[in-house]
Amino acid sequence: MGPVVPASRSCKTANCVVGVSSITWAELCCGLEVHNSPPELTALSNSLVIKDFDRQAAAFFGNLSRQFPARKNSFDRMIAAHAISLGITLVTNNAADFALYADAGLVVENWTTSA
Repeated sequence: MGPVVPASRSCKTANCVVGVSSITWAELCCGLEVHNSPPELTALSNSLVIKDFDRQAAAFFGNLSRQFPARKNSFDRMIAAHAISLGITLVTNNAADFALYADAGLVVENWTTSA
């Protein structure tokens, strides 16, 4: 089981929506399928909004790829580009992996640490 998010760090407003990028969703599906956990996959999919990686996200991905060509993890770059294109905060337990993209406009929070 992964880190637990303290209640003080989760959504605080009535209109707060928790969602994931379709890229993140693909990574989660892979992990749950590898561990033969389809029931968990179904339960998780019913509790999240899954945002499609669209043309605008692809354009931001191209821009980040030009700005940071040495960065190896394409999935992280795609997730960063998707968050930037949507103008949303990226919540992750691996904030250090995304720190490089702060200058490109990415806002990152780690909800597993104390506020």
